[in-house]
Amino acid sequence: MGRIEIPVEDFPRSADLVIVGGGIAGTAAAFYAAREGFRTVVLERKPWLGALTTAVAVACFRAQWDDPNFARLMVPSIATYERFAEEIGVPGYTIGLRQQGWLFATADPAGPERLRQWVEGQRQLGIVDTEWWSGEEARRRFPWLSPTVTAATFRARDGWLSPHEVVYGYARASGARFLLETEARRIRTAGGRVVGVETSRGFLATSRVVIAAGPFSKALAATAGVTLPLFLLRRQRAFVADPAIPADAPMVADDDTGAYWRPEAGGAFLGWGLPEPPGKPCDPVPADPDFPARALEGAARLTPCFREIAARLTRNRVSVAAGQYTCTPDGRPLIGACPSVDGLYVHTGDNGYGIESAPEAARHLVRLLTGRLSEAENPFRVDRPFIDGDKKVL
Repeated sequence: MGRIEIPVEDFPRSADLVIVGGGIAGTAAAFYAAREGFRTVVLERKPWLGALTTAVAVACFRAQWDDPNFARLMVPSIATYERFAEEIGVPGYTIGLRQQGWLFATADPAGPERLRQWVEGQRQLGIVDTEWWSGEEARRRFPWLSPTVTAATFRARDGWLSPHEVVYGYARASGARFLLETEARRIRTAGGRVVGVETSRGFLATSRVVIAAGPFSKALAATAGVTLPLFLLRRQRAFVADPAIPADAPMVADDDTGAYWRPEAGGAFLGWGLPEPPGKPCDPVPADPDFPARALEGAARLTPCFREIAARLTRNRVSVAAGQYTCTPDGRPLIGACPSVDGLYVHTGDNGYGIESAPEAARHLVRLLTGRLSEAENPFRVDRPFIDGDKKVL
């Protein structure tokens, strides 16, 4: 489905709720907030929605989690994507949903037991449709896997989607007002509470602001005197066009190294979260021209056909794009109120899981906004103690 135009009205003087950021987090939040009766305005500094980190995502989703805090976001979100047209009330609306599965594979001799324990942890959370396979079984299902694979997990209902369609679907159905090419420059406060937002087009009065500005969230919060525990990591996505790439493959992740790939329109997206120091927010994010070669090397470890593909590739069949993960010390998002400023909320720090968690994360935020959920019950609160996490980060 093509781009859906979002009406942009004259600059308003006030709103019940202002959301800064028109990516998937901001538009989902706008939809659920407007459904609760909030007169909602979304500020987006770019000329279209979903144009920053959302636009360069590999856009996969999975329910394969053994951490209850992640499962509580991902599992309901996947269910929402499976019935998205009904959710937004637009019959026939499609989001490019492809449930071809997600395969985690290992070549580690200790990998089979590690993956068994991981699947057992999922079952304890009610995620009962993840399968554990021996290396032999994994190769029987997917013959293009390396003979070195010792075990794998697979969930058939995992997959990927079109984030562009999700963003515009939420926006179209929300009833919120979208101000494009409008930069939020400062959160204005008085007496310890939000009074409005200073923008590139003027002042917008409000008593509630949600910062959902991805890599730019920390800087904007600082204008209100709030320091967010966030850091930014560059993540890159290579596209390789080759007819030998199996179009019916699942998302494939190397559980030992973190390299991954999935089919996409005559080729594949490849990624690998290689170690890099944290960076500063930037737009556009510069990409490394050597990254596709490194990603191909990473994918070939467990999918050997990528070695042959790499040998015959020409420059016009390879591209690379980069974005920034907004990360927290414990790997969990920041969703909730900023205690030091009444009326200031954040919806950021998704650690690269923003697309797969967007529906439920937005509903979680709105439950906090309406008081149906207290900050004391909120596992993603801004002022929680942070302990370094150990998650499967792609």
